[in-house]
Amino acid sequence: MERLAQLRAAMKAQALDAYIVTGADAHGSGYVSAYWKTRAWLTGFTGSSGLAVVTRHEAGLWTDGRYFIQAEKELAGSGFTLFKMQEPNVPTYQDFLKDKLPQGGRIGFDGRTLTMQSFDTLKKQLTERNAQYALDVDVIGALWQDRPAIPVDAGSVFAHPPEFAGKTTAQKLALVREQMTKKKIGGYLVAALDDIAWLANIRGRDVPYTPVVYAFAFITAQQAHLFIEPAKVQGIALGDFVLHKYEEFAAFLKGLRATELGGGKLYFNPNKTSAVLGDVIPKGIATARNAAEDILPLLKAVKDEHELKNIRQAYINEGVVWVGLLKWLDDQLAAPGELTLCEGDIARKLTVLRKERFPALYLHDSFSTIAAYGGNAASAHYSPGENGAAIKRDGFLLIDSGGQYMNGTTDTTRTIPVGALTDEMKRDFTLVLKGHIALTLAEFPAGTTGSQIDILARLPLYKDGKNFRHGTGHGIGYVLGVHEGPHNIAHMPNVIALAAGMLASNEPGMYKQDEYGIRTENIICVKELRKTDYGTFLGFDSLTFCPINIEAMDLTLLTDEERKYVNDYHAATFAALSPYLDAAEAEWLKAATREV
Repeated sequence: MERLAQLRAAMKAQALDAYIVTGADAHGSGYVSAYWKTRAWLTGFTGSSGLAVVTRHEAGLWTDGRYFIQAEKELAGSGFTLFKMQEPNVPTYQDFLKDKLPQGGRIGFDGRTLTMQSFDTLKKQLTERNAQYALDVDVIGALWQDRPAIPVDAGSVFAHPPEFAGKTTAQKLALVREQMTKKKIGGYLVAALDDIAWLANIRGRDVPYTPVVYAFAFITAQQAHLFIEPAKVQGIALGDFVLHKYEEFAAFLKGLRATELGGGKLYFNPNKTSAVLGDVIPKGIATARNAAEDILPLLKAVKDEHELKNIRQAYINEGVVWVGLLKWLDDQLAAPGELTLCEGDIARKLTVLRKERFPALYLHDSFSTIAAYGGNAASAHYSPGENGAAIKRDGFLLIDSGGQYMNGTTDTTRTIPVGALTDEMKRDFTLVLKGHIALTLAEFPAGTTGSQIDILARLPLYKDGKNFRHGTGHGIGYVLGVHEGPHNIAHMPNVIALAAGMLASNEPGMYKQDEYGIRTENIICVKELRKTDYGTFLGFDSLTFCPINIEAMDLTLLTDEERKYVNDYHAATFAALSPYLDAAEAEWLKAATREV
């Protein structure tokens, strides 16, 4: 409440009727460094997605279904009202402002943190209000006394070498320029950090869990410019780029001339490019800005054979880590006496196993491990913090974790019974499994989008009057973001068609507030199945090797085809992992993958 009062006092001093706080960075990133966590500082809500709006008399926080339970807890006493996005009769933040803003009212925000697409949508929605906008008002920056700095650590960038990267930067630039020519693009503004890291074959340490570095790139037919803190790239070969300081990008863009684009347009992705950068693009330059036409996201989303070979090995390595964890957990549960495990122990054990088993490849975890016991797992993105809740010999433990390795980014979820289960728990676990299997076995024509097949993972739950409030699948990067577009598998429309070589998670779930949460997640790779008179047909190949708990299944609910899938998947899991295990682990895995 104190910080909200301070913000309102600052708003009054600057004649602002409303202020928007996104908690985003200047690159449209899903995860950000500590400097950019303004929304968490102001509201107390620590989820990865959300937006706050403050007016003179009201304050709201908008977030999606993954965070409803978490947000309700973290916003208690903050002065912020929770607005549950996409729920019936819940206004968008734009509609909220349209209703609350006075005619001609003035809205402020840090223009680095609101994308051009969001700004355009806001202006369109508030046309009738004749709103005024202040794009350069970083009120939080003035109030946050001990705000962390933007990372500038010398030598924090490292090369992603050829044995892992495959294509050279020159080869990748050639692919980019080929697409630029086809699309009549003379200048390509790249703001997304993962796009830049993939293109330059570099990785960094600026953002927790995601090995990227803060930078901008600008590509023409003749030159490629990279705007990055010079101290970070000492000793890194970046000869394919003209190097500039990170903070010089806005001035570079402001000084751009149409003649430098060779008769083509300037392209930028409005979902990644900030409003403040859009504001400095010279008015005489023709632009293109269809997000679905962005070149680098599509190039890096379709993994080539070199990348896929490495990624497959990364998932075998991660499977070995999970076997180590699950056997250790079983041993703890079977030991006599009182159980002295907490959720934080699970997260720490996974990290230790990754470091011990694969020290030459492991970089760090790919996100903060979700180790959620009992009712905590009903919050889909729960984090235990240092210790979290004590684990008891009863009910479910949900574990969602991944690692960043030099040869791939991993993400796996399993729901483990740690004691007695009710019939309802087993039924819900099996309904989730049935949806997971249905999506894995899907076959569909080329041109199909993830939103067109999302229902396959939900249908078993729908038939039981249940659902889950998150997407079924996200793309996943190559030693980059654990969440990567432009494709996904979700009920919300997405125009990007699935293509062979794309990776996606397959993670339906079921959540019962204050009781339990269930989710089963594998990473799947789109592959070509066959060509017929009706076109090319695609399907999925599972990359993840980790046993799915048999004791939690209600086998009477599985069809013969579903039982066959479980048995085939478990046989493949044992074959892939057993060569890397010691005798005790192999014996444990053999039992965990027995036929049903």
